[in-house]
Amino acid sequence: MTRYHIWLILLLAAVALRLPDIGNPLVDLDEQMYLLVGRRMWDGAIPYVDIWDRKPVGLFLIYAATQALPVDPVVAYHLVAGAAAVATAGLIAGLVRRLGPPAGALPAGLLYLVWLELIGGRGGQSPVFYNLLIVAAATLVWRAIAERRRTGAVAMLLVGIALQIKPTVMFEGAFLGVALLLAHWRHTRAPVRVVAAAALYGIAALIPTLLAWAIYVAIGHGDAWWFANVDSIFLRQVTPHDPIIGRLAGALLVLAIPLAVAIRGLLAAQGPARGFVAAWLGSALLGWVLVPPYFNHYALPLLVPIAVAAGLACDRGPMRLLAGIGGAGLLLMSGYPHRGDTAAARRDLAALAGVIARHAGTRCPFVFAGPPALYTTGNFCLPTRYPFPSHLIQSSENGAIGVDPAREVARILTARPPVIVTGHPVRDGNDRTIPLVRRAIADHYRPVARRLGVTVYARQD
Repeated sequence: MTRYHIWLILLLAAVALRLPDIGNPLVDLDEQMYLLVGRRMWDGAIPYVDIWDRKPVGLFLIYAATQALPVDPVVAYHLVAGAAAVATAGLIAGLVRRLGPPAGALPAGLLYLVWLELIGGRGGQSPVFYNLLIVAAATLVWRAIAERRRTGAVAMLLVGIALQIKPTVMFEGAFLGVALLLAHWRHTRAPVRVVAAAALYGIAALIPTLLAWAIYVAIGHGDAWWFANVDSIFLRQVTPHDPIIGRLAGALLVLAIPLAVAIRGLLAAQGPARGFVAAWLGSALLGWVLVPPYFNHYALPLLVPIAVAAGLACDRGPMRLLAGIGGAGLLLMSGYPHRGDTAAARRDLAALAGVIARHAGTRCPFVFAGPPALYTTGNFCLPTRYPFPSHLIQSSENGAIGVDPAREVARILTARPPVIVTGHPVRDGNDRTIPLVRRAIADHYRPVARRLGVTVYARQD
């Protein structure tokens, strides 16, 4: 099978897998926030200053760029995410062809696309985008090792760009950098040249981050960038109510079949390829284990090295059969093809936005515990620069967002928002902000709509 046939099949598979969700504004809560930031950037909003989240600016730039497409905002980022998924699967297949039997290339790409759907990658989560950069970097590193190509600096630059989408890439990036330096040492045995190469690779990996920081410093917001990208990450806490063990177990259960096939592939691999892929998978697993609270999409970066390792075994019928039956079974159990979900989500969201618009007028509603997509759907103004509900309602964010959440909520309520949207309390809910909102609703608001698990309250006066 030629490369062109592989790419065509992967494209068709991605369309079949992702088409039911294209345009669904409620696929993932995080993505709603990223889209909100991306759209507000077109209106002049500056991330970390006018609208706050702790993700690197590269992710917001991707979402902002998708909004240049002349289609529905949600459809736009879904199309770009789908293209990234196909490209990643294609590069995975290409890398498998370099590392092992060509017959495992297509199954490896298909495995990536299927399990992307099963563990939080149906839409545009950050790994859907940066996995593409990492597999491209890994391919360049392997070429530098096996073919002695001078592709190391470009590979580390790709890692640096990925770091500006999500910092946890640093674990895989560190592995790729070390692999390059070990290859340099084997080829030259010259300490000075290895040190020079290390400096070059380090600079290449840091350039995107240094550029982002320098731009924020130049516009007078260097402190805001530093707090969001560095300090706030370490200030966020894991609470006793976080079901960490359950999340870990759930992810491992979903990944059990591809992991088993991947282990078989590593055992079947020969020469340097085995060590390269095993170390890559180990670095990705380390990055996953060290970064709680282990939401399902946190495991998405594992899929790239898992798929590559599995491809080394999928030239054999039994391994293909195991991966194929397992993937199909899990897809059906997950609800694929999610019939009617997209239409229902768009209808319910538009209905809620319509109710909010009638009661809010030109003033800003307060979506306290509800989908941030409401702000985007209704193009409403924001009552706070912290529109992501988790920042104000989860106790794990106390002291981690740059302001006291209770004071911020009190400030919002003092402005008498015309509408408050809230749902059921969360397990690790903030015991200072939630009572404030409940008290305000009881004293001054009445329910006017209920959908999507939330209630819209309009101010009585």
